[in-house]
Parts: sequence; C-alpha cells; structure tokens
Amino acid sequence: MKLKAVYILIFFIILNYSNFLNAKEKNCFYCKKYKYLKDWPVDKRPKPFIYEKIEYPKDMFSKMTINNSKFIKKRASEIVNIRFVKAKGSLKKYQHLMIRDAAYFEAMFNETLLDKRATVESLENLKKARDALRQSLKISPNTSSSEAVYKFWATGKLMTKIYKKNRKNKKKKKILEDKEVKKRVKILEDLKKQIQTTRINAQKAAMIEAEKSINAKK
Repeated sequence: MKLKAVYILIFFIILNYSNFLNAKEKNCFYCKKYKYLKDWPVDKRPKPFIYEKIEYPKDMFSKMTINNSKFIKKRASEIVNIRFVKAKGSLKKYQHLMIRDAAYFEAMFNETLLDKRATVESLENLKKARDALRQSLKISPNTSSSEAVYKFWATGKLMTKIYKKNRKNKKKKKILEDKEVKKRVKILEDLKKQIQTTRINAQKAAMIEAEKSINAKK
C-alpha cells in the first residue's frame, strides 16, 4: 500500500477512534451481553479479546516500565494520544513515526485486556480501530498481537532510518548547491572586476590616443 493511501487510512482511523471515545450510542456486539470485562468469561471470548503475554522489543519501553502491565498500558496510551490525536496534523510528514507508534496501539489494546474494569464496548471499539490500523501493513485481524507489534516496530524503525538518510542526503545536496552558488557568484564578481578594469583601461587608452592626436595637430 502506498504511503499516501496509508495516510488517508490513518486519517479515518483517527476520526473513527475519536468517534469511538465520544459515541453515545452503542456500536458493538458482545457489549450487549457483557458490560465489563470482568463479566465476560475468558472461555467465552474470541481469541483477539484474550490477553497475550508479549515480550516487547527491548527499545520500545524503559526497564522500569517493561515489567509492569499497568505502566506499559499507561505509557502506550500516552504515545497513542500524542501521535494519533494531538499530533495528527503531522502524520503525513512523519509517516515513519506513525507506523512505529502503531505498535503502541497494539500494546495499549492488549494490556487493556487485563483491566477487569474496562468496558466491553470500549474494547470492541478499540479493536475496530486496531484492525483498521493493521490494514496499513496488510496485517490480518487474526494475527497475534506480538507479531503485529514486531511488524509495526521493525517497519517503523526501517522507515525512520530511510527518512533520516534521505534528510541527510538533502542536507548534503543543499550544502553542495550552496557551494556551487557561491562559486558562481565569485566567478561573476571576478568577471565584473575584469570588465571594470577593461573599461577603465579602454578609457585611459582612448585619452592617450586623443592627446596624441591633439599634439600631432599643433
């Protein structure tokens, strides 16, 4: 999927995510039977709604955070809020961060499955947003959370590396262009000086010839 298409998809995800948070009418299936996660027996849940123990990438969370599910959920939620809500206007510019931080969306959803106070309605809505986000990398809704996390994280890091390399190359190109411009400016300045010198010398030569002509007539 082309990045432009990905950006459009993410835009609708953000829009839908905001609608999910503010929706007044229930738009869910399991929530009609179970209000809270604690009311929903694990053996009655589809696989996507069962918590998965994930060994997150080492550089995804701090050492203090990684060993505590509540801390993981809190940190993931903060990043999701920053990237997909507060900074949604910069998603097109920083698409590499958008893909990378989709891993935090996965983490947020997965760790919420341990919160017995979570409403089933909110979980169903989060899953819809998560599944839509997965479409950006053609990840199946049935793919495990751990696999999705690693795909988003690895792809995001690769895109970040490419972004930085392109940015560095653009900077080098600009420096080279600036050097070329300065070189041309210097050539023009030297040429102007030569023309000025030639003009002055021509005027002197003309004056000398004029004096010779006048003296010859005397």
